[in-house]
Amino acid sequence: MARLSLSEIPHDIWVVAELDAEHREPTPLALEMTYGARMAADLMGFYVKVVVLGSDLPDVSASLIQAGADRVYLVDHPAVASLAVEPWLKALSDVFLAQSPEFVLFGATPLGGELAPRLAQRFGGGLIARCVSLRVDDFDRAFVGRRAAYGGEYYEVVATSGPAPQFATALPDCFGPPYMDASRFGETEGVELELERGAWSVGESEVVEFEMPVPKLKNARRIVSVGRQVGDVEAAKRLASAIGAEFAGAREAIDEGYIDESWVVGITGERVGPDLYIALGIRGDTMHAFGIQDARCVVAVHPDPDAPIFKQADAGIVGDPAKVAGELMKLLRDT
Repeated sequence: MARLSLSEIPHDIWVVAELDAEHREPTPLALEMTYGARMAADLMGFYVKVVVLGSDLPDVSASLIQAGADRVYLVDHPAVASLAVEPWLKALSDVFLAQSPEFVLFGATPLGGELAPRLAQRFGGGLIARCVSLRVDDFDRAFVGRRAAYGGEYYEVVATSGPAPQFATALPDCFGPPYMDASRFGETEGVELELERGAWSVGESEVVEFEMPVPKLKNARRIVSVGRQVGDVEAAKRLASAIGAEFAGAREAIDEGYIDESWVVGITGERVGPDLYIALGIRGDTMHAFGIQDARCVVAVHPDPDAPIFKQADAGIVGDPAKVAGELMKLLRDT
């Protein structure tokens, strides 16, 4: 496909907002990104514009405006009723060609991960993916983001370059909880586009019912989390049950079959902030450290005294995690 060029001088910060499938409201990440765009726009004298795609769209503008949007564009068309790459790509390309954004922000979701690089390629703009923090450099007119590298061994700071628009995808908690200002006001505008269903090479064959897992970890007050060196994982589960904690793990615990994807703590899972976080056999790489930085008290047990988890722990025990879990259980029974 030929490279697309903006017809006007690029301006403003745009957010592509996804809607919650069940309630048809902007997702928490969409509101957070709108708030983050607002903070950057105030420094640069930009407007914040949000585009929402779907069919038979409800009135979703109010919450987006409260989070920081100046104008909300609603693309209401049957072709974009479902989260499909090709029609969304065509719709967003047409909108951006008409409006000439300078910066475009997506959520680091499955859809955002498909759309952002394709749009960056079409417009020749830069892209930073899966940012844990993000800002706009008003001097170089670029996104500057921080993201995990080499499986979370460290963070790297990268910046976009090239012509506008610049693109980025943001992970949850990239900007922090949005401040919802009920006194703000903005505009809503419907967008009419020519989107023919027959033009897509990929079509919808059937609808599959799928129930999203309940995010229990996010609000858990106590968590017992395991890693590869936990040893007897059943002892850890018994400890979690005894103290009324959720049972979770680092990314490595999936490889061992201890947990599934819904219970991962870290940059690629949930960022948690419990009153008590007990880490059993977790070595503690950067990806996991990011996920527990809001925990009030971290207790780490690991056989290696040099494990990085001890640098983040409020209390550390060098030893066999399974044996320590058993001793804790014994203390609980005796009290």
